[in-house]
Amino acid sequence: MAVILPTFKGYTVDLRLRQFRKVVGGKLIFVEFCSPEGDELLGQFVSTLSKKRDMLMLKKISNLF
Repeated sequence: MAVILPTFKGYTVDLRLRQFRKVVGGKLIFVEFCSPEGDELLGQFVSTLSKKRDMLMLKKISNLF
């Protein structure tokens, strides 16, 4: 079964692998959640989530740490 991953600021958000991914100029860019840039992006991403609508995603994110 295919799962559509969420996107944020042009990045695909992969909670399982704990990274943001983007294609820029034909190259894949990976930003790990545990990096300074990833931490900033993750904070911004979480702030856009609605607790009622995105409860499952928030639960997955909280279980990562």
